[in-house]
Amino acid sequence: MKQTSNYPSLFILTVIFVAGLLASYTEVKSEQIELPGGFKLGSSLDEARQHSSSRGWELAQFSPEQPWQWIVEGSAETQIGLFVCGDKVTGVHQYQPGDLDEFADIVLGFIFSHGQPDIQVITFMAGGTKISNVDARFTEFEGLNVNVQLSSTAGRLGISTNYFKVGECTEK
Repeated sequence: MKQTSNYPSLFILTVIFVAGLLASYTEVKSEQIELPGGFKLGSSLDEARQHSSSRGWELAQFSPEQPWQWIVEGSAETQIGLFVCGDKVTGVHQYQPGDLDEFADIVLGFIFSHGQPDIQVITFMAGGTKISNVDARFTEFEGLNVNVQLSSTAGRLGISTNYFKVGECTEK
């Protein structure tokens, strides 16, 4: 009879157990979060443009249909985007290719400094394409919410990190 390995299951259980112990027995200390690209929530769109320009980047509107969404052109390391309400930067988004190990490193970093996230796992079909996501949602530290998402779209993996303040945009 063929013996199968329980290594993946044991590894996941061990990581969850250790993370739980560390979160339970260590004091959670809030650290200042540095946003992707050095952008600042609450800054004006002009300040964001000046910041981009100082780094050799340019802000471009994502599309006329989505006037609140801006992308940073020229940032080679990752894809960075901004969400703007009125004239104020209310969210910063970062996307990078990545796998489960990189996702776990990012999430564990936030767990050690800010506590346990809410986790949501979802998979669905969009036409003929299978999309699966694992979301780790950290809420309200320093007034900031952070969502870290590992996504698989037709087998292509990527990590998105969103930084935002709830209720910052009152415009419709």
